[in-house]
Amino acid sequence: WDHEEEGMSSQCSEREREDARRVCERIGIGFHPVSFVREYWQDVFQPFVDGIRAGGTPNPDVSCNQHIKFDRFHSYALSLGAEMVATGHYARVRHRPDGVSDLLTARDLNKDQTYFLSTISQVALRRTLFPLGDLLKPEVRRIAEDAGLHTAHKKDSTGICFVGKRRFKDFIRGYLPEETPGPMICVETGRLLGYHEGVRLYTHGQRARVGGLGSRWYVADKDPTTNTLMMCEGFHHPALYANELIMSSPSWTRAEVPSEILDPEGFSCASRVRHRQPKTPSRLFLECMEHEAHSRHNVGPCSPQYIVQLSSPVIIATSQTVAIYQDDICLGGAQILGRGPSMYEQQQQQKRALCVEQERRDGGQGLEIRPCSSSRV
Repeated sequence: WDHEEEGMSSQCSEREREDARRVCERIGIGFHPVSFVREYWQDVFQPFVDGIRAGGTPNPDVSCNQHIKFDRFHSYALSLGAEMVATGHYARVRHRPDGVSDLLTARDLNKDQTYFLSTISQVALRRTLFPLGDLLKPEVRRIAEDAGLHTAHKKDSTGICFVGKRRFKDFIRGYLPEETPGPMICVETGRLLGYHEGVRLYTHGQRARVGGLGSRWYVADKDPTTNTLMMCEGFHHPALYANELIMSSPSWTRAEVPSEILDPEGFSCASRVRHRQPKTPSRLFLECMEHEAHSRHNVGPCSPQYIVQLSSPVIIATSQTVAIYQDDICLGGAQILGRGPSMYEQQQQQKRALCVEQERRDGGQGLEIRPCSSSRV
């Protein structure tokens, strides 16, 4: 990321470079600075902005690992004569006798970064080492301190690297068409609650302040075509959660695709739709829509689709990444294309079905059929 081109101070990147140089000098290895600014812009940042424009919430850290750190950088390191590439990610790799390398979750589950690594290739994984994978964070700091590294107690980096200390909304506005305020609608009553700053500046599950209302409101859904945010009250509202998603064709960390996904009963696995979220027992299905478009997910005919059904509902944001696991092995990852009905929508559908059934029974007994009182959407 070119801080100077952004009109930002370059002190941060210079400080990071100097830290790396001093560590290399201390442990006795060569220091080879190289810039991937152009590649980062093309393969990570521009797709990120395009995803925001389309109304999604892409994860640039996943793309950076896939296209820059474990592709461009990997190739550069090997061109210098390196046999393996070691990174500071909290993950483990198991190099098997048959030549296959498995990406495994870290011992420190609180720091585990396999979610961000879920789309790297088997080719890169075979020549990768994760020295921190079997260590806890305090152990890493103690080892660094014993080695005399000045970075032993350096603060952990968090957030999106190119945003820095700025508010995300302030940053992304510089790359989007001018946003237009739009309505914030209560998902239960249809009541107008207020107005937002621009639908693309919000993500599913995000808390959004609603003027004049003291309670906490969250984004249950958003519609870029109508510039509307659907809101719900409270973080545990069922409108925030869903138990099914559709994802793009996965990038597998192994060379072969798991044959179990062809099982009509689905492939038993676990999934994770955000960093540090507990893995959720799931089933992965590969379906082919042969005739009409699948209206719920808006996909075209004759298109193979990957469907993930989760055993418990989670907050699902379009364009984010879903990582697929089997035990402690991260099998791969993909972009979330959409979600199934929210738990609130499912509840309303069940209520309407019960009302229809009750009215049918009342009608069959010669009773007057009256509107169902619980048909509110």
